[in-house]
Amino acid sequence: MICIFLFFCFITVTTLEDPCFTTKLIDDWRRSVANGDSSQICDNVLEEGWYRVVSGSGELMPTVCPYGGFRCGTTTPFWLSSSEVTGSLYPDNSSTVNRTTCGANYYGDCCEKTIDIRIKDCGCYYVYYLKPTTGCYSAYCFGNQLPCPDGLTSSTGFTPGCTNSSY
Repeated sequence: MICIFLFFCFITVTTLEDPCFTTKLIDDWRRSVANGDSSQICDNVLEEGWYRVVSGSGELMPTVCPYGGFRCGTTTPFWLSSSEVTGSLYPDNSSTVNRTTCGANYYGDCCEKTIDIRIKDCGCYYVYYLKPTTGCYSAYCFGNQLPCPDGLTSSTGFTPGCTNSSY
């Protein structure tokens, strides 16, 4: 009886501490690197912690500089830098990795600012340990798709594959 109780307590504590079970979600298609509208998303008020990205525009942080800024719904978009990383930028096998994000500015500097983050593989998705950005307007980018234009649709509601919805 005591063994079962201790096992249950261990499972409960492990689940509560596992970042894969975070309840903090980011669901904002405007963070897509394909979004050239700088609608002024600002992550300087973001609470530090683990986040799961669930946007239809995609869950992955871009690994290529959004050159010239004004992407991802902000002036200074933060993207996942590959400098000093050998192998994959994203973890596998339930592991967690430390990574550096870079803030690209509109003058062409792809790494004007840096913020260290963590990424954990949760099997079918990733979670990100994010920190507030410095200053406004700057935000983390996620995904590379846009919503289908008015009158068009797709199986996800996002590009690619948008077709005329009246057929």
